[in-house]
Amino acid sequence: MSDMVQKLSEFVETIEGKTRLLVPASSLLGKVPSKVPAFFNPSAKLNRDMSVLVYKTFVPEIKKNPRSFGDPFGGIGARALRVAVEIPQLEQIYINDINAVAIEAAKKASEINLVTQKCTFTTQEVLRFLTNHGSKNSERFSVVDLDPFGSPAPYIDCVLRSVTKGGMLSITATDSAVLCGVHPEVCMRKYYGRPLNNHYARETALRLIISLIAITASRLDLAVHPVFVHANLHYLRAYILVTVSRHDANSVFQEIGYLRDCAKCGNRNTITESHRGNSCELCGSRYRFAGFLWIKRLFDKAFIKKMSNLLEAYDDENVSMRYLKKGLFTCIEELDDIPFYFLSDEIASRLRTNPNPLQKIIERLNSIGYRASRSSLDPNGFKTDASIDQILDLLK
Repeated sequence: MSDMVQKLSEFVETIEGKTRLLVPASSLLGKVPSKVPAFFNPSAKLNRDMSVLVYKTFVPEIKKNPRSFGDPFGGIGARALRVAVEIPQLEQIYINDINAVAIEAAKKASEINLVTQKCTFTTQEVLRFLTNHGSKNSERFSVVDLDPFGSPAPYIDCVLRSVTKGGMLSITATDSAVLCGVHPEVCMRKYYGRPLNNHYARETALRLIISLIAITASRLDLAVHPVFVHANLHYLRAYILVTVSRHDANSVFQEIGYLRDCAKCGNRNTITESHRGNSCELCGSRYRFAGFLWIKRLFDKAFIKKMSNLLEAYDDENVSMRYLKKGLFTCIEELDDIPFYFLSDEIASRLRTNPNPLQKIIERLNSIGYRASRSSLDPNGFKTDASIDQILDLLK
């Protein structure tokens, strides 16, 4: 028995969505990646469900043919094969992974799902794969799904070159410790922005990722437009439309700035230029800074409403679908022009009381004229244009 056949004998069939996948049996038992012949994370199903929904919403808007999808870190094809099966409007699916065993499993799964004719499989190094598809406009992708282990930073330049005009990038980062302030010097080097270990670190992290993509894109005369973001545990993901526009590229620093955060009193706000000597207006302490980071909107509300409408057509009412529906409703209502949020626990700690129900906090803020909403990035988070002293005064 050859080594390849022997390794494939360790794979079993499983179903995710409407797609049959061949996965290492040991991965279903929670074995660490180094102990399995190819990586598959069953707990990432929710994230893949979300990706399929985003792409189903976006693909009908693609003007250029053929409609194509690129997965540089394809693995056993969990995401790309689901796209091939569940979004038939995508005509060409490119699945790449340097692990030949994973690609062989993806090939066999494509045969099971009867989508082999529109799938192309390669075992190239990721930057070579992206560069090959960025050299000619006809070979660029309508959608590129970049889901690396750790940071996406080394691939941003090439992934921007590999997407068509008006195409979509979905970018994952799993180096949340770096992005959430544990290793600030590493974050500065990789993302050109300082992180903060704060109560709303997930949002700060996502805005650092988008800022890196926007700055890199502007050098290529490209502009980026976030349509959707989400976070789950250490997994951060942004979905971004890319357009060719020197005018918008020149304006990139109108969308990027700094976050000021007072560790002493909890005051927070954004500015477009850094003045590191600034003191907090409420307590006089020196602000902490985060940035460069994206300070504009995170969501295209019209796009998310289309996602929500598409989701309503699903017959499947499993836990994943219910979670997605609830999350999308929050995104539609969210004040995403405010680049931070507060936690109900944070407010209770400062008041030395039990936390108020989140809906009660929002209603009280709205009742006296402040804007307020839930945050989709934390179930205990709320956004408001009220300052921390105004929030505490209202809820004390």
